[in-house]
Amino acid sequence: MSRKVLICTVTVFLVVALAVAGLVAFIQPKELDLTYDTDYYYTVDSKPFGQWKYEKLLAGYSYYLYLPPEARGNENDESLKIPLIVTFHGSCSKGSNYSRYGTMFINSKIQNIRHCAVLVLNARGEYYYNLEDTALVIENLLMRNLCLDKTNVIGFGHSQGAYFVSRLSFYKPELFCAVISGSGYYQPTFLELLKCRHVNYWWGNSQNDLGIYEQGHPTGLKIRRWCKNSFYAEYESRGHFWVELNDVCPGTDVTFLDWFKSVVNRRN
Repeated sequence: MSRKVLICTVTVFLVVALAVAGLVAFIQPKELDLTYDTDYYYTVDSKPFGQWKYEKLLAGYSYYLYLPPEARGNENDESLKIPLIVTFHGSCSKGSNYSRYGTMFINSKIQNIRHCAVLVLNARGEYYYNLEDTALVIENLLMRNLCLDKTNVIGFGHSQGAYFVSRLSFYKPELFCAVISGSGYYQPTFLELLKCRHVNYWWGNSQNDLGIYEQGHPTGLKIRRWCKNSFYAEYESRGHFWVELNDVCPGTDVTFLDWFKSVVNRRN
């Protein structure tokens, strides 16, 4: 082998090796690094609301927070490692976030699997739009409540909320261990899918949800193929629906609660 050929061969090998190493580093799951921000840490209003606590941040976000009984008064007990479920409402549907999705997750069917905290996060306007701002809300809540497990955060969304929580998971894959999307329509790139291969998805669309199905269906197929422990639940005539506790993935015997149990009780 001539010197020139040898140099070319070694160069190609090094370029390929560096490219592979770079790709592996790019898609390697990262630990969530919490970012402190005064506007997202401190509240301007905080008051009890039944089993919940209502709070409003300096940054303008408001939310309801449910902590299971063992965490109330023990917010700084890191040993509790309470999972956190974050709910995202659809466009112009703030009222459904607490009354429908929040109460669904404090149901005994969920809490008997494992005691979970629930964050009902309202958009500042009528829909969610700022990825970094929303991540800061969740991160600073985790800093203020050390009893919450930052490695076990599950996002739930319906419609535009499903679109947004999915988009947020692809933007910052270390934020969520799992995402529940009902009638969502975000379309990730291939590189985003690679980054999120460790995130568990329950993705649901209905064929008669015109305009949404056409966008969400391809993503459902992709996440089922590429992402760990992920299911695509496609229905024929369910319309613009949200994921419910008694759902079953069509064509399988896997229930939503089966999947949720595998996610929330997984070993890190």
